Amino acid sequence: MKKKTKVVRWVTAMICLIPLLAGVFHSGAAASAAEETVKVTLHKKKMDEFPTKPIQNTGELMPGMDQYEGLPGVKFTAWDITADFYKELDEQLDGSETKAEYKEKIQQLMKDYVFSDMRAAKAGDAITDDAGDAVFKSLVKRAADGTYKVYYFEEEMPTGATAHANPTILVLPMMSGENELNEVHLYPKNKIAGEVGKELLDEDGDALPDAPDDYYGYEVGKLINYRATFTMPNQIGEIIEKDGKNQTRYARLILKDELNKTGVKFEGIFKIAIGGTDLTDAQKSAFLANFVEEYKNTDSPYAGNAGFTLTAKLNAENATDNAEEFNKSKQTAEFLSQYKGKKVEIYYGVSMTEHTPVDVEIDNDFAVQLTQDDQSEEWTIDPTEQPPSIGVGGHKFHKHEDGKETQGLGGAEFVVIKQADSKTYYMTLDAVKNVGWTEYTTREDMMKNAAKIVSANDGKVVVSGLAAGSYALREVKAPNGFQLLEEDVDFVIQSGSYDDETALNIPNVSQGGFLPSTGGMGILAFIIVGSALMLGAVINYRRTQDHAI
Repeated sequence: MKKKTKVVRWVTAMICLIPLLAGVFHSGAAASAAEETVKVTLHKKKMDEFPTKPIQNTGELMPGMDQYEGLPGVKFTAWDITADFYKELDEQLDGSETKAEYKEKIQQLMKDYVFSDMRAAKAGDAITDDAGDAVFKSLVKRAADGTYKVYYFEEEMPTGATAHANPTILVLPMMSGENELNEVHLYPKNKIAGEVGKELLDEDGDALPDAPDDYYGYEVGKLINYRATFTMPNQIGEIIEKDGKNQTRYARLILKDELNKTGVKFEGIFKIAIGGTDLTDAQKSAFLANFVEEYKNTDSPYAGNAGFTLTAKLNAENATDNAEEFNKSKQTAEFLSQYKGKKVEIYYGVSMTEHTPVDVEIDNDFAVQLTQDDQSEEWTIDPTEQPPSIGVGGHKFHKHEDGKETQGLGGAEFVVIKQADSKTYYMTLDAVKNVGWTEYTTREDMMKNAAKIVSANDGKVVVSGLAAGSYALREVKAPNGFQLLEEDVDFVIQSGSYDDETALNIPNVSQGGFLPSTGGMGILAFIIVGSALMLGAVINYRRTQDHAI
């Protein structure tokens, strides 16, 4: 009986130990699982990306980033994209890649990867605190097959934030030398809201779409309007300490615009708008006073490239070594700081001149150059999209005798006309060859004021300086000895219309030949008749005398 009781007690004790043993084994499993997770902290900072040298994440804390203020309220969602990421990578590999080539393809895919939550599994959410930190305490390192996972961190900015981020992708394992990191620190890149932009505008100030032809054609003297935009850096007004000495965070800010062909006139900056509000004349002057202004190609013969350069009066001097220059930079930085994070729009114009190459695409480049944190390297930000090309059109003709195309005719005079609003207009040119149009009233008025185009001795006729469109040549004086054309010669200005191969023939019919006049008989008849009468009288007289004798 006692033996039975002991057995019962032993069994009971074992039953009581089961939860404890389960806890022990479970604790061991949990410890093992903890080793297969990684803690990821995302540090979101208020900083301008584009002026600074790209910062490579190391996976570890980066003390240099502590100088930037944290951005709270940013929601990050971690997505497991392992299967989809490696599926795309496999499609790019052929198996012959070296370690360096494999790494390069991984890094390129991280830049190009297009996220879709349909091809991912959600792994958790985290929101940045006041310091800008969002923590994922335990993201699983490995997939079921033992391979390391890939995570995509989707970002949702708080309402009213002026910046958004480039996607952040983490490909595990994260290494520090030969050691695998179980705590990873990432610094998602910021990108200022509002790209550097450049637009070609219509007469109403709206951006023009891509040109229907190779370029938008404008006539000589016509104002062509552009709008250049960029976002003022958020940190433009900051003063930083470097090696114990104060300096402005930004050492350089240059706005540079330039056309790529000569012969175009720069007409000036007409308006500046910041944050959607036009600056008054006084505000515009105050803004530009903080820049060194340079305007190019404002005078004939327009041999350079039209454009402007605005260089902010910033520098890299510090308050200790060069207080005077530092104070100049500080003054400019503080003035511009009132516009930090705001879109700056610069409206300006150019025009074609008689020196502009005809039927050639002309492009306009705008860029923002910046240097931050006393870097020696200058960073240039170009527009994400370039504006349409512009140009000036023309057409060529060949004036010749009808039926004899090789026989050119010089001296013919033409007037260019066009139709608009059911009216006829003729072309005029001022002293600098700017094109104008006057409504036709009388031929006398047209002959007095219209620009005359004269055919050369070889019959060549050249029309240039016109915008794209339909026109006509009207002959107002025919070559000597030829008939005046009764009908106008229609032509179209478009890309390629100035080529020699597209020249139009203009034949003229001769008035016909005339034999020279030999003159009338004049007084010769009278002389002959008179002489005959006198001779007859003499003969008759002598006969009379003979009979008398």
